[in-house]
Amino acid sequence: MNEPQVKALADCFLQTLSPDLAKIRAAEGQLKNAAAQPVYGITVLKLIASEAPIEVRQAAAVNFKNFVRPRWAPQNDSDVVALPDSEKEQIKGLITGLMLSTPPVVRAQLSEALSIISEHDFPTRWQGLLPQLIDRLKTGDATTINGVLETLNSIYKRYRSQFMTGKLNEELKYSQQLIVPLWETLKGLSSQLQISSADLTRTKQILSSIRLVCRIFYSLNSPGLTQEMEDTLTGWFAEFHTFLVYDNPALADNDPDKESSVDAVKAAVCQNINLFMEMNEEEFKDYLQTFVQDVWTLLVAVKQGSGQDNLAMNAIRFLTTVASGVHHALFKDENTLKQVCEKIVIPNLMMRDDDEEMFELNWVEYVRRDTEGSDSDTRRRAAAELVKSLTAKFSTEVTQLFIGYVGGMLQQYGQNPEQNWKAKDCAIYLVMALTVRGKTAAQGATTTNQLVNVMDFFNQHVLPELQSQQLDQRPVLKADSLKYLTTFRSQVPKDTCVQIFRQLVVLLGSDSNVVHTYAAVAVERLLAQREDGKQRFQVQDLAPVLDPLLQALFSAFLKPDSAENEYVMRCIMRVIDYVGPEIAPAIPSCVSALAGEQGILMRVIKNPTQPGFNHYLFESVAALVKQGCAKDPKMVDKLEEMLIPPFNYVLSQDVQEFHPYVFQIFAQLIELHPGELPAFYMSSLFQPLLAPLFWERAGNVPALTRLMQAYLIKAAPRIVAANQLPGLLGVFQKLIASKALDHEGYKLLDSMMEHVRLDGLQQYLPTIWQLMLTRLQTAKTPKAIRGFIHFTALFIDKEGAPKVQQSLDAVQPNLFSILLEQIWLPNLQAMHFRHTDQKVVAVAMTKAMVDCPALQTPTAATLWGKVLSGTVNLLEGDDGLQNGVQQDEDLDEGEYAGYSASFAPLHNAAMAEQDVLPDVPDAKSYLASSLGSFSHSHQGQVTSLIQQHVPAELQPKLQGYLETARVSLG
Repeated sequence: MNEPQVKALADCFLQTLSPDLAKIRAAEGQLKNAAAQPVYGITVLKLIASEAPIEVRQAAAVNFKNFVRPRWAPQNDSDVVALPDSEKEQIKGLITGLMLSTPPVVRAQLSEALSIISEHDFPTRWQGLLPQLIDRLKTGDATTINGVLETLNSIYKRYRSQFMTGKLNEELKYSQQLIVPLWETLKGLSSQLQISSADLTRTKQILSSIRLVCRIFYSLNSPGLTQEMEDTLTGWFAEFHTFLVYDNPALADNDPDKESSVDAVKAAVCQNINLFMEMNEEEFKDYLQTFVQDVWTLLVAVKQGSGQDNLAMNAIRFLTTVASGVHHALFKDENTLKQVCEKIVIPNLMMRDDDEEMFELNWVEYVRRDTEGSDSDTRRRAAAELVKSLTAKFSTEVTQLFIGYVGGMLQQYGQNPEQNWKAKDCAIYLVMALTVRGKTAAQGATTTNQLVNVMDFFNQHVLPELQSQQLDQRPVLKADSLKYLTTFRSQVPKDTCVQIFRQLVVLLGSDSNVVHTYAAVAVERLLAQREDGKQRFQVQDLAPVLDPLLQALFSAFLKPDSAENEYVMRCIMRVIDYVGPEIAPAIPSCVSALAGEQGILMRVIKNPTQPGFNHYLFESVAALVKQGCAKDPKMVDKLEEMLIPPFNYVLSQDVQEFHPYVFQIFAQLIELHPGELPAFYMSSLFQPLLAPLFWERAGNVPALTRLMQAYLIKAAPRIVAANQLPGLLGVFQKLIASKALDHEGYKLLDSMMEHVRLDGLQQYLPTIWQLMLTRLQTAKTPKAIRGFIHFTALFIDKEGAPKVQQSLDAVQPNLFSILLEQIWLPNLQAMHFRHTDQKVVAVAMTKAMVDCPALQTPTAATLWGKVLSGTVNLLEGDDGLQNGVQQDEDLDEGEYAGYSASFAPLHNAAMAEQDVLPDVPDAKSYLASSLGSFSHSHQGQVTSLIQQHVPAELQPKLQGYLETARVSLG
């Protein structure tokens, strides 16, 4: 580390590992400044290659990965500056060697960076990489080979999630030169494996390399099978069989929770054969019997330790794929199905000691896996998917057989509930796996196995657990029963669900974190249900239990380890929003609990660690504001009295994570004010919010824009009178210069046009036009064009086309017509306006045709026809959104999508969409009536213009508008 820059960087990275927060922030600031300097990436790689402490090199590798990600190939709408090509070439020249020489913890980060780089540059702009790596595969050095394979795995793993495209096909063709060397490498590793069993260190390295070859094989075959690969398949599958039956007891890890190197290879092989079973069944059929037997034998021998979870899940998934495909007849024999149930399904559905420990000591992870995890998260899910596949092919046989096992386990439970509760737990899981055929997040199970009586099982075995007076007895079964209710909520009669609400309130008081969490989930999901587009339950259904329900929900936060329970907070949000304005009597106590002096917000401000919980906390506050003021507009004063102190604390203490939420709720409060805004908003809040510091944080910008729009709605005259409009225009100037944030700038400008009188805005219009035109000249992105068109249309709609023409032509003669012809019309069809914005633009174009002097001259006849044609095309286009609302049966899920790292909008604080043209109910009728009036003042001209300058295919559509509006052209 002789270079001063490398030494300085090493010191910075060391400081980022300090326990002192001030030192960490100072070091991060220095690194941010250094990253803006030339060849920063090269310097970091030199530090990684140095003899610095391993933790410093690891921190540097993480930083390098995060440095490369945005700057290697920035998005078109990003403001990030791309790395110079010369620096990229130097990085590519260094990183491959480092991948082969750095310790594993550093290599793991470099591997991700290499994957990012190769996604953009390989192979077209990195032609020498693959031949170089292939040559190094032939060195015979075990460490070098392992590093090369790690590098190849980094390059090709992105193929696993890609569909075949022309570009990918070309890459695959180029990469076929790797197939034979990779195969030769695997053969060599396999031979070494057979003779190195006594040398455990060497054997583990060989197995690590074999696993990497398997992963590369998976990546290369994910898009599809190539001829070169097909030619070598017999050899590949022979080796895969060898690995599946390979055993070396000495390599078994002493810790049953850690995956052994042998199991890692077998799991990778299972993934490979499953891929071929899914995508290349015909080519795989000759090997199927062998591998089914291999996997069966393997699964029977798998132990319960979590170290073998990956192997068990991938092996079960292979059998699931076989059972789902054309070769499902392998399982049709009754004895085979019996063996599957006894030796694979039940052992992997049965709760293990590890699961029980997680239930008690790590409830967050248990819930995540049990309710949100993917199919690969647990053995239970994998086994359940196998049951579903078998049931789909052999419905009667499998259902009858497995229901028999369910009965046996329930009988076992009945003999000794305290000792045999795991049998009932397994039975409930097995019934759910047998029964659910289709489900959605919004409705739970939507189609079920008709051979299983959902309600009989519910009434006999689930409901008694929910109604048990022993609240904390056998908590796992209570959690299972709550999950059963939540899953089959659409099948449980409404009256039964209404009665169960009282028991759910009781279960919210359970000391088990999982139980009171699942009770909250059940309440939230039940209230979210809809039937025929309406809420399934009415507010009066919940009224008898509303107060105890809210009390129980807030009390759950007092339970150990549930102080920031995201699921409970989401339920609170749902209850408030569901009850609506009738929540008013409970608002003071709810706001006090959420944001009072001793409330939840003041506690989490000091250390925000749970973004999901925090999001639903603010969403709940926004729901209280929305629903409380809906019934009593004067409630806003009481809410401000309670909310402004903690919100001021958030801003004064610079709790950045909460700034966007506070801004959104401030906007909500401002809009709900029935009268003039209190002095606090104008004197203490508005001017500081224009400071560049707030707007430099990208996550703040949408929320601040939302807040400024609220100010303009309620206090535009006061802003103008206080000469604060230039500050807003300064913000607009900053935002439209950004390709990432320009749309927020146009939102702000649109609000100024909508709510500020023209005489207050007039003096700034030349500058506004210049800023927008400069942006279109330097970066004519679709967003910038759309923003320009919409603002100009809004201007025309509000003040009339002649004033807009006059304003633009003052900047440059004939500019209005030039922009109309060169910017507006050519891009109109590609803009995909929402319904309300479509009307704004269509009405503006209509006004331009009938009112604008620039379009009334004989020389403008062609342009007039283009404007009319563009208007008809716009009105005939499918904008995909009706009134800005996406038509989706699961819209409810999108509304409450939760936390997002970039910006998390609050659904309950969203700006209500306003129709800026309420006097124009239909743009087509407006066009027809306007053309009728224009025609009467220009006798005979309009019909002639339409015939000469409007395409023939559009003329019938226009005639349809006229006939519908009962308008004739004179």
